[in-house]
Amino acid sequence: MAKSVIVLTAILIIIIAIAAHAAITYPRTTASISVSFTIGADSKTVTFNQPFLDDKAQIQVSVQNGAALWRAQILSGDQVIWEHSAAQGEQQSYSSSWIQLPSGNYNLSFGTIGLGSLDASAEVTSKGGLW
Repeated sequence: MAKSVIVLTAILIIIIAIAAHAAITYPRTTASISVSFTIGADSKTVTFNQPFLDDKAQIQVSVQNGAALWRAQILSGDQVIWEHSAAQGEQQSYSSSWIQLPSGNYNLSFGTIGLGSLDASAEVTSKGGLW
């Protein structure tokens, strides 16, 4: 009887540990930028923290209106970790694949250059472990 209680307790602890890990590493937004650029070149940068236990990130860009060249980057200091650029027409969305991004501090930078204006948002979603 005592052995079955110990085994049952061990199984319960393992289930609780797995559930806690899944809850901590569930996909969530870690950075978000909304931009409204006019003619010319401009950029905006926001600092974000990739949480402990999260090792992957995905970047989504949504352009509400405008037409310009844009570039989104994730930087660690001056080092470019990830980047994507596009020639943008009216209303388009972009989602990157999941990239490896260890926990730490990073910058999300979004910039544009062109003769048109651009209203857009960019966000970083992080996840880890089981997801």
